[in-house]
Amino acid sequence: MPDEIDDTTRALLQEVLKRLCGIIQCEDSTLWIAEGAFLMPVIGVGIHSERFIGKYSHPLDEGIISMVHASGQPFCENNIRTNPHHSARLDQQLGVQTDAMVATTVVSKGEIVGILTCVHTSPAGETGTTLSFQAADMGELEFTAALTSRVLDSI
Repeated sequence: MPDEIDDTTRALLQEVLKRLCGIIQCEDSTLWIAEGAFLMPVIGVGIHSERFIGKYSHPLDEGIISMVHASGQPFCENNIRTNPHHSARLDQQLGVQTDAMVATTVVSKGEIVGILTCVHTSPAGETGTTLSFQAADMGELEFTAALTSRVLDSI
């Protein structure tokens, strides 16, 4: 599916993700699409997105984002560094640590095709106060996932 997303659709989804980041005040938001044994980050906005969109693949059998994809259940964690299921693979590549994350599935034509994530990060090894997500943020994420699903249905 990533190759099927044309430039116009890609631009529309980037604007939708940018809107989401503005509303819930997150640093990065990413649309991940399942392809083979991986989740591929295909569209993203935020301070780190240019460094991994199209340049990274995440194993479908590792970490929380894969758990969300497999279970179909939304996820919110405000102290993700301490969660034993969190995969730090992308964090290590970017030199950051994920402090908080919300994630939910994206469904197209009745099938889970990927997930949407929003994160708060800090430099690797930094301690101190971190940003968190609220219940209303999950509602905005799910609304954005529903919009994204409708757009992908049209492809």
